[in-house]
Amino acid sequence: MAPKQPTKVGKSPTKPREPKESDLKRQLLFLWTCYKVSNVHIDFPAVARHLGIKHAAATMRFQRLKKKLDAIEASTKIDDQDQDKDEQKKAQSKEQTKEDNTEDEDDSMDEIPPDSD
Repeated sequence: MAPKQPTKVGKSPTKPREPKESDLKRQLLFLWTCYKVSNVHIDFPAVARHLGIKHAAATMRFQRLKKKLDAIEASTKIDDQDQDKDEQKKAQSKEQTKEDNTEDEDDSMDEIPPDSD
């Protein structure tokens, strides 16, 4: 009888991680941008055949998706603008704090007591 070969003990195969919602949103918006700037024509009859639905249903699904993606894109732009404004305000307040500290240091130099001889 031949000795049994030891079985490998270790990690079991893991399921692929699902992307975070923010990653999916970013990827979807990227795809949406690709669609918009590429001037792509969608073959709705082919899409309908593939999904097993009617041509009108495929068209309507796309129209609804388009409205949602435009809204998401608009809200994302607004969020980005708000974030940029917040970062600018933080930078300005840091600069103001630095200036205030510099002025305090300058003031302390002016108030040197006279020598008492």
